[in-house]
Amino acid sequence: MSERFDSLDKYYNAINNLDLASRILFWVNTVLTVAVYFLDDYEQAKSVLTGLFIITTLLYFIVDSYLGIFLIPRVEERRRTHLLTNSFGVPLDNERTNKYYNNTLEPSLLKLGVNIFENSLFASRVTSEMAKQERWKILFLVLVWVVSLMIRNTDIELISIVAQTIFASTLISSWLRLEVLRKKNEDIYKCLYDVFLLRRDGGGTNEESTYARILDCFVQYESAKAYSGVKQSSKIFFRLNDEVTEEWEQTKHNLKIEERGTEEG
Repeated sequence: MSERFDSLDKYYNAINNLDLASRILFWVNTVLTVAVYFLDDYEQAKSVLTGLFIITTLLYFIVDSYLGIFLIPRVEERRRTHLLTNSFGVPLDNERTNKYYNNTLEPSLLKLGVNIFENSLFASRVTSEMAKQERWKILFLVLVWVVSLMIRNTDIELISIVAQTIFASTLISSWLRLEVLRKKNEDIYKCLYDVFLLRRDGGGTNEESTYARILDCFVQYESAKAYSGVKQSSKIFFRLNDEVTEEWEQTKHNLKIEERGTEEG
């Protein structure tokens, strides 16, 4: 099998679909809230839109809760199991991938470190692009709110609607969790880069120290994903895949990861 294959894609496709539905429902709720405000003098239309708002709010709550509490953690647990399966060559599940983990090291704790090294590189690039998009969205909404505050004849109810959309929804908290995940992946990548750089140069570090730092990075990597509950964008991943894959291959070459691993194996 020469093409990239990931048997977990079917689970992530379900997450992608529900995540899209959640985003659509959020913005539908926002539009309905503003529409109800402007239709204050049209009782029948206002009543219909209020009913729609109640329905879409309930649907948003159900979809968002199912994603954050059940679906994403369950799929990430499968991913973690597969990471350990690939790293140690022990079939902990029946899931299979091809070209998801791109190194030829023998199953070992060192291979786990290289897998996390690669994952953190891809995750940092993807979350960085996601964060850029979210920053523009937040900035736009904040500017709308600030402008509405500056216009003296703006109704206080409209100001409160915009404020509720920005601060009382999950918009800000989701963005902050994304930023935390981005920073954490960048830190893990830098830490593992230093670990494998020292290992390449024989910088006085022993195997026990290397393994301890790898395990520390593994715990940090998994806890960051669990804390954030962020679904990384598949669209951005596939857009960046070739570029980041080339960077990863160059990194492996520079740090002599596979060459040394093969010699020691």
